[in-house]
Amino acid sequence: MSVTMLLLVSACGGAGAVARFVLDTLIKRAWPSVFPRSTLVINVLASLGFAAALVFLRNLPIFGVYTLVTTGFLGGFSTFSTAMNEVVTLARGGHWRECCTYAVLSVGLPVLTMLLSIMLFVSVRG
Repeated sequence: MSVTMLLLVSACGGAGAVARFVLDTLIKRAWPSVFPRSTLVINVLASLGFAAALVFLRNLPIFGVYTLVTTGFLGGFSTFSTAMNEVVTLARGGHWRECCTYAVLSVGLPVLTMLLSIMLFVSVRG
């Protein structure tokens, strides 16, 4: 690992975090709710991005593009730790139905998105 790659991954991670912050803010303003929709949407989009990167970028001859996109940007964009914190917050607030629904969706939807996206992207790529 070079210093240049470390700095580039850091910059891409920062860009992903900024994108997450902007999208999170927009979703919360548009659809205020106890249910943390924004984190769920962000993690599903990140899974879609990971699938696209895996299918289309993994074997590119340009060194590091896959790492910059996945570890960098999408690593900064996705937010599993926030999702788990929101599960705890819902439980502590007594929102048990939302807590259970969100916990299942937070794990299930990104995995399902990843699997279906890989199948779609592989068929598109040919």
